[in-house]
Parts: sequence; structure tokens; C-alpha cells
Amino acid sequence: MRSKLAMLILAVAVLSPAALRAQGLVAIQNYSADFKNEQPLTFSITGDTGYDVLKYKVPSSSLSNIDSWYMQAGAGTSYTHADQTTPYSFSLEGSVLEYVNGVPVYGSTFYNGRATFNFEHAFSERLKISNNFYVTYGTNPNSAFGYGATSALWNGQFLYGYNNFNVSYAWTPRFSTTTSYTFDGIAYEESTVATSQDRYSHLLAQQFAYKITQRTSLTAEYRYRLTDYTKSGFQNYHSHFALAGVDHAWSENMSTSVRAGAELYQNGNGSQTKPYAEAALNYAVAKQTQLRWFTMLGFNGALLGSYRSSYGVNTGVQLNHQVTKRFSVNGGASYAHSELSGGTTPDQTQDSVFLNAGIGYQLMDNVNLNANYSFSTQLSNNDLVEFNRNRVSLGATATF
Repeated sequence: MRSKLAMLILAVAVLSPAALRAQGLVAIQNYSADFKNEQPLTFSITGDTGYDVLKYKVPSSSLSNIDSWYMQAGAGTSYTHADQTTPYSFSLEGSVLEYVNGVPVYGSTFYNGRATFNFEHAFSERLKISNNFYVTYGTNPNSAFGYGATSALWNGQFLYGYNNFNVSYAWTPRFSTTTSYTFDGIAYEESTVATSQDRYSHLLAQQFAYKITQRTSLTAEYRYRLTDYTKSGFQNYHSHFALAGVDHAWSENMSTSVRAGAELYQNGNGSQTKPYAEAALNYAVAKQTQLRWFTMLGFNGALLGSYRSSYGVNTGVQLNHQVTKRFSVNGGASYAHSELSGGTTPDQTQDSVFLNAGIGYQLMDNVNLNANYSFSTQLSNNDLVEFNRNRVSLGATATF
């Protein structure tokens, strides 16, 4: 584990409680915290088994094919307190993943853990603070490039942390400002990966919003991002953002946010200015239907490797729907396009796709059965990073 980054993430976790924000990519304020539904303290035990096949187009000693049955067992807890003044929620999960045939280079046993903590507090009708926190330790998630943390490649165990703190003040019934600070970082266990991927970022943002109707606000925003690669300083960069946007609540259950403008990206090679845009949609009707979508166009440090800059688009959507009292379905899709440049080798493009689908069945009041399938692929002008991956699983979760 990278001790310096681990200490930084721990310090953020201790100093500021927070909320789940799955993508570190999208910086739209207050996107993921959801305190509408009160949830009692709940414990869960999970177990699943399945088959995982990952094949790279070109064999390489640094990239590991996977062709193995696997088993996974874990436990978790979650709670939501939907208070009018200070709502908060938290979750904690942990599991052990065992590949029967092992994963070359990385071994056969892997550990996964995740913690989230969301909170808001209204000092008055005008002044509010909120904090979003997410930390995970594990192997590359199934929707790897849907996170701001990782590339689509299998890179073994990593630690990723994210925290956003913001202060909002309504100066008038129509005009408000939001000041925020975000920290995120990642550290890999495998030294060859860590050399080019370990990093942390600071993001400062000042947003001005003017409400033109009860449901629609216009925004103007300035952001500054500083990213430090802990083992390869030549990749360090900082960015200035000038953005305008719209926030609109279509109903009590559905809202969208859009930001667009320019990003001035500066590193050791000089500076360049390119378009930047991000958007998010959140739709939730109690626990019956939940739909979340995000997209981001801009520079991204997740895929740099030996290059100095990566510009592209990331987008993803996830849907969960309760068909009947016992039967549920879920599905999702993510896409990432990256253009890597400024390295010692020719510029590289990467296109990654992730698809997933699953069903759940409530066997008893506290026992749920599930089946899931996922497919991911990556295409590139560099044959070494092209792959296909198929993963199936059957599992059960007991809650109490």
C-alpha cells in the first residue's frame, strides 16, 4: 500500500464526513447524496460464484489473462437518517475474492472494501454545508472506467479515495454561491503500475447560481485542479476551468445538471486549451426505480501511463428497477474514449466499452438471489492494450 497516499486519504476521512459520489470525474455539486428514504441500520452477508475470462489480443508479461472460476464472500452494513436539518447516511462493505486458477503476476486471493459517508447540515434557510466521501480498496471494479479512479486494464489491488466538501449560501431568494474543495487519489500495490498511475488531485471551485424559475437555475463556475503523480513527476499537471451551466428539476424525482466551457491544461510540455463539458441526470422513485447517468469531456489523468496528457470522453448509465415485490432487474453501460499524447512513443487512442445486466429475486423477506453478466472490451491503435472480458456470476444476499 502506498503509505503517503493512504495517510492523506485517512486524514480527509477523519477531518470531514462525506457522501458517496461514485465518479470522481463529474464535479457537479450535490449530485449523488440522496436522503429521501429513511433506512434503518441494516447488516448483510453476501456470497457469489462465477466465471471470469479476460483475454488480451497480444500476450505480454506485464498484462495478465484471466480464465478461472472464482468465489467471493463478504459482509456489509448501511444506514440513512433522513433528518430535515442534518441528514446523513453511511455504508461499509468488505469481501474476499478467490480465483481458483489464479491471476498470473497478481496471485489468487484479493480483498475488497468500501466505505461511504454522506451528510448535510442547514445552519439556516440560507447557509448549508455538505460533504461527500467515498473510499475503496480492491481490484479494478467491473465498471472500471466508469470511475474516475482507474483505467479499463486489470491492474491488481488499488486504494482509491474521494472527498468533496462544499458550502452554499443564498444571498437572495434567487442568487446563491457554492464554494467547494475536492480531494481524490489512487495508489496501486503493483510497483510497475504504481510508477505511472499513483496520483492525487486537489480541486477548488467557486460557483454562482441564479434561479430563473422555481425549478431552473443558471450557473457560472471557475475551477482549479492540481494533480501530482507521486512516482513520475513529469506527468504532473494543473488546469483552469471557465464554465457555464444549467440545473433543472423536472420533478421531485428527476433532476439534471449541465456544465460546459473551456479547460486550460498546463504541464511540463506547455499549455493547451480545449472544450470541457459534463452532465448528470438522477431519477429515483422511492426504491422502485433508480436511474443515474453521467458524462464528461475533458482531460483525464486515469489513463496516462507514459504519456503527458489524455483527452477524451467518459459516459455511463445505470438503471435499477423493481418489477414486482420479489423480482428486480438492473443494467448499465459505460463508454470511454481517450487520446493519449506527449509520450516517448506515438500518440495512442483507446476506446473502452462496459455492459452489464442482472436480475434479482427475493426468495424470502431477507434473502435475495441474483444473477449477473458483464462484458467489457477495449480497442486501440496499440495492440498490447486490446482485450475482451466476459464475467458471469450467481449469488445470494441475506439482510437483517
